[in-house]
Amino acid sequence: MSGNRILIMTTLILTLTVSQISFALFAEEPDHELFLRYSESNVVETNWTMTPARQIYQGAPATHEDRYRVIPCVVKLHDGTIVVAVEPGGNKPIFIRSTDGAKTWSKPYLGVLGEDVRTISNIGVRRDGRMMAISEKPLRLAYSDDQGKTWIGGKRIHAGPLGNAWVWTGGRPLELKDGTLLVPVAGYLQSGWLSAGVVRSTDNGDSWEFIILGHGNPENEMIFSEPTVAELRDGSLVALLRTEDRADHIPGEPRGNRTGLSRVNSIDGGKTWTNPIESLTGSHAAVTSLPDGTLLCGYHRAPRLAFSSDAGRTWYANKLWNTKNPRSNWGWYSVVETVNETTAVAIIKEMKTPNTIQACLLHRQR
Repeated sequence: MSGNRILIMTTLILTLTVSQISFALFAEEPDHELFLRYSESNVVETNWTMTPARQIYQGAPATHEDRYRVIPCVVKLHDGTIVVAVEPGGNKPIFIRSTDGAKTWSKPYLGVLGEDVRTISNIGVRRDGRMMAISEKPLRLAYSDDQGKTWIGGKRIHAGPLGNAWVWTGGRPLELKDGTLLVPVAGYLQSGWLSAGVVRSTDNGDSWEFIILGHGNPENEMIFSEPTVAELRDGSLVALLRTEDRADHIPGEPRGNRTGLSRVNSIDGGKTWTNPIESLTGSHAAVTSLPDGTLLCGYHRAPRLAFSSDAGRTWYANKLWNTKNPRSNWGWYSVVETVNETTAVAIIKEMKTPNTIQACLLHRQR
């Protein structure tokens, strides 16, 4: 037997052995501690423990047709108050708030919409402390100085070539450190193929620029939607996009399993972005930057919370929600937010009871 043949067989045996060992290790790994870290990653992982989920809001009974009426949006204000829009849909949004670090919550209260404010579709906060939201059809900024009780209309948002542009609960509007306004949006650049991007303003909303993050089209058989963006401590940005493959309708098509979350990054304030790279397996994501620089992502299904210490390039501690039956398809539309230096909150809509919202706390360990 030649030396080359011996080398090839030895390499194959070693590869199979390593694969079998890796499979055994991951097979024994508890599901709630499934690590997605690349082998060459040298990031320092901070452990966050999760409390059991508990109900924080019970709305009126919802029919199948209006099951999207109860969907959480969350933001932390500058004074530490955490506000959740529990029913952002329609023209009568309902809010709850917490002033003790998401331990207890207020009674639900109604938001009153002023002229030109049609809906409250998601919420963020401006640097001056005002709550910021997006009103849809047409897209417009809206503001509240009283924790969501009353809203006034702001400037129109122009999404350029993106037809029927819309926003969703996990895509929090941001004001960056330099004052740039950034709104994640999705819509159609061509009929039947969803694309995702951001609209960006450097003049307080007087003018807007649309920037593509994921371009859906027949050539790549992909669609992109539901973008969510977070600003990191160094001013860079990371966005996650829901990705779905339209090639799965072709029998035997190998591209038909490309679904999940794709990641893009920006180091110039959202002017330019990297190409989408497969990231996490799931959908309906929300992402936020924690005080220690760690990224926290909430997504499903099953409902999970994952962490990244390197701007979303690698993820670890992919935790299942702490519930009686976390594997079941019981929740969707999870959103996440910082509480303080050592605590974060995750909020999720129950799926089987579409008028109920639950929450859990995550505590950073030394």
